[in-house]
Amino acid sequence: MLLQFFLTPLLATVFFILALYPCALKIGFTDKPSHRKQHQKHTPLIGGLAIYFAILVTLFFNDNPLPNQTAFIAAVTLLVCVGLIDDYKGLGVKIRLIVQIAAALIMVEFAHIKIIDLGDLLSFGNIHLGNYYATAFTLFAVVGGINAFNMIDGIDGLAGSLTLVSIASIAVASWIFQDEMVFNFCLIFIASILAFLLFNLRIFGRSSAKIFLGDTGSTLFGFTVCWLLIDASQGEKNLITPTTALWIIALPLFDSVCIMLRRISKGRSPFAPDREHLHHVFHLAGYSINQTLSIILTFSFGLSFTGITASLFLKVPEPILFGFFILLFASHYWLMNHAWTVIKICRYLSHTKVSERRVENQRVEVDRRSGTNRRYMPTQREIEKIDSSNAFLRAILLKQRFGGESNKQRTPKPRWGKRIKIFNKIKP
Repeated sequence: MLLQFFLTPLLATVFFILALYPCALKIGFTDKPSHRKQHQKHTPLIGGLAIYFAILVTLFFNDNPLPNQTAFIAAVTLLVCVGLIDDYKGLGVKIRLIVQIAAALIMVEFAHIKIIDLGDLLSFGNIHLGNYYATAFTLFAVVGGINAFNMIDGIDGLAGSLTLVSIASIAVASWIFQDEMVFNFCLIFIASILAFLLFNLRIFGRSSAKIFLGDTGSTLFGFTVCWLLIDASQGEKNLITPTTALWIIALPLFDSVCIMLRRISKGRSPFAPDREHLHHVFHLAGYSINQTLSIILTFSFGLSFTGITASLFLKVPEPILFGFFILLFASHYWLMNHAWTVIKICRYLSHTKVSERRVENQRVEVDRRSGTNRRYMPTQREIEKIDSSNAFLRAILLKQRFGGESNKQRTPKPRWGKRIKIFNKIKP
């Protein structure tokens, strides 16, 4: 099982990345640098395509087909094809939404995976949806989940790492309840994502990612997470409750819903690009890419761990878990609306000030005569020290600054008589 469902997708993903890399550079299938992006060179958008091919190879050589395997392949193939066109040429929001709805319909109508039971959210018993309401609500949830992972794909390794946390959480639940089919399905994606992150993270001395996920990969990840969560939380043999599913996908959901609400409140389109996501706030606060990634992953892992532990082991009632989830969402929304306050706190905690970063990044220009830095900006402590010092210290500082020129011994010019004598001596 380890060879078939882990090593095969792992090695296949690495192989397809290495094979597609030169082809992407040759045809221009890359992400170009711009004012909204941090990378400085053309980066191939082949991460999602390589993972898709690796999954197809793994499922093709699998003797025991997974449940609803054909429907899943059909849905993700549709998303991947449109994602490739969007990455290469660019597509409008309406076309992408139509394709995402079509993929969700395949999941609902052919795989019969839909949200019928919302769980006991308000202590009045489980909330059941009718057939039509369940279909409409599932379409809304899947499209929202796909765009949540698409929007959060803003820094190297973030979308892949958050997907890894969510799918690993589902794998833990399936392992606890000994659901071999769901566990194998999760294992395939875990191996493929790990192989992709080897090229996408800023590791091994790299200052930027070698490849990007692209809309192809982010939509594939979002759809797969929604597929697994809905399948695991519905039915008589459900592995987790619907509320636990919310905790597993909490951080991408928080970020996407908050950013959409803020855009709508400003009279803008909810799909309009900006730089107000959670990872942008940490970056403005002075954290590096890897530090931002570590902080967000820690939060995501903590939320997933809390939801699974409270639900499966501590048996916390669903209304309490749902209430805490809403409270966390409200807190996240308030913090994002007061982002500058959060930035100031983060800068204080990281001991990094804007003025210090500006001074470090400035080019040093040294005055050749005095040997001082022209762009030097004294700190507040040095200014207070100079102001509070006595006249003797001021004299010392002035002497260090201008003493070199005043102490130079200037040879006096000879008088006209001496000049004529010197000239006559030199003249042959």
